[in-house]
Amino acid sequence: MSEYPRIRIGIGSKTLLMRIAVIVVIAVIIGAAFISLSIFRTVDVGYGVVLVDPIGKSITGPVTGPSWYLKAPWVNDVPIYYARDSIGMWREDGIQGDFPPIQPISSDGLRIEVDVLVRWSLDPSKLNALYQAFPNLDWKDKTVSSVIREVARDVIGQYTAIQIIEERAAMGQALSNAIITALETEDSLLNALENIEVDLRDVDPPVAFLVAIENKLAAEQSKLQAEFESERILTLANASASQQIIAAEGEASARLIIAAGTAESISRIAENVGMDMTEFADLYLTLEALKEIAKTTKNFVVIMGQDGLTYLVPLGPEQPQ
Repeated sequence: MSEYPRIRIGIGSKTLLMRIAVIVVIAVIIGAAFISLSIFRTVDVGYGVVLVDPIGKSITGPVTGPSWYLKAPWVNDVPIYYARDSIGMWREDGIQGDFPPIQPISSDGLRIEVDVLVRWSLDPSKLNALYQAFPNLDWKDKTVSSVIREVARDVIGQYTAIQIIEERAAMGQALSNAIITALETEDSLLNALENIEVDLRDVDPPVAFLVAIENKLAAEQSKLQAEFESERILTLANASASQQIIAAEGEASARLIIAAGTAESISRIAENVGMDMTEFADLYLTLEALKEIAKTTKNFVVIMGQDGLTYLVPLGPEQPQ
């Protein structure tokens, strides 16, 4: 009777088999975990994921968050933020936005610095088409910035530097409307941009031009001030002259009234005393003159001659009065 050969496994062989089994189990677990992670994925709020299948040569999705999705391990998922994006073309206090300020030329040949910020969101339904048009997701750098610069050049070119300063609100509104229309109708962007907002941060003509304008305004203000001052002085002079004329006319009128009254009084007195009107008038005027002289001169003697003349003889300080 034949006997089968017996195989004896020692303790060392059992240990080796157990180690191999453990390694296989760990490999299976890691592989399962890797496959699981490759198949089950999540997408955050505000993002849309485009699924690119290089084997099947297809692009599907987008899957918008918050959500989860399944994909084959060989499928690439491309997240695209669509909720709210922006591009800044400005510089302030040494800090620059995404791009430097725009520097278009005004209609009178001056370089104008325009600081602008444009915000928008993407239509989620257009993410697949947008990805195919811009596989590197660089539509902001390649197209949006170029469109904004081109529009700013066209709009600013319709205004002079003075108009840009004086009509800033109207010019800013025209520029905002033109940028929105251009981005909405740009063929390469596939009508993917929506809810577009334009913030015109600042518009600055050259510093030398602003200084010249300030100097001109200051000169005009000085001229207006001088004209006002001249007119004020002339008005005051005219008023003073008019006042003096009125005063003089009043004084003259008063003297005429007094003279008329005095003449009438003299006439009545001369008639009552039986004197000639002319003689009495001479006597009256002489007495009035002596009254005025007496106000300033005290030491004198009045001598009335027979020839009708009146003589004033001053007395020295040593002579009695």
